Amino acid sequence: MLKPDLFQGIPGLDLSLRKTVYRRTNMTPTFIEERTPGPKRENLQELLEDEGMQHLNRLEWLIRTDLRYSGDCLYVRRWQPSDDERIIALEELSVLGTQSGQQARGILQLLCMGYIIETPSFTIDDGARSTVYHLLLSLYKANRTFAEAHQKAGIERAKQQGKYRGRKPKSINLRDLDAAAKRYFAKTITAKEAAASLGVSPATFHRRLRRLYPERYQ
Repeated sequence: MLKPDLFQGIPGLDLSLRKTVYRRTNMTPTFIEERTPGPKRENLQELLEDEGMQHLNRLEWLIRTDLRYSGDCLYVRRWQPSDDERIIALEELSVLGTQSGQQARGILQLLCMGYIIETPSFTIDDGARSTVYHLLLSLYKANRTFAEAHQKAGIERAKQQGKYRGRKPKSINLRDLDAAAKRYFAKTITAKEAAASLGVSPATFHRRLRRLYPERYQ
C-alpha cells in the first residue's frame, strides 16, 4: 500500500503474488544486502560495536541499527507478537508429520520462531523453551544420523546383490535434445530455456550435452 516514492518493491521477489510468506534459500535477499555492511567492510568491527554485536549477523544488525538506507524510508523492526499470536495449539503431533523425526523437526522450528506450543498432554513455554530445544535437537540429530547410516547400509547391500544402479536417468527424446542443443549452441535460447523445453534441469541438460558433444566441453 506504500506509494512508489516510498517503496519500489524488493528486488528478486514478485510481490504482485501477494503471498503471506516469501522464502529464498542459500542467498542473501537484496533487501538485506543493500542495507547492511558486508563481511569485507573496512569499518565492520566499528559498526558491530555500535550495535553491541561481536559477530556479523546481517539481519540482526539491520534490526538493531537506526541508520537510514538512502533508497527508501523503511526501518526493520523485530517482530513482537502478542501472547495470543504466539500460541500454537496442536491437538495431535501427527499434524507435524507421521514419523518421530518429522515431529521433532516441526517442534524445533516452532520453538525457534518463538511460539508457545500447547498440546493436550504438555505445554512448552518460554521457561522450558531452551531445555526442550537442546533435548530435541540432540534426539533429532541422532535420529538423522541413524537414518542416513541405515540408508547407506541398505544401498551397499543392494549394490553387492547387483540390485542397485543409482537413480534411473530421465528419458529425453534424442531428436528433441539435438534440436534444443543446436539452438543453445547458436545462442538463440539459454540453457535454462532449453532445459525447460525438455522438461529437465539445466544441470541435466549440460550432462547430456557433455556426453553427446564432448568436444564442446573440452
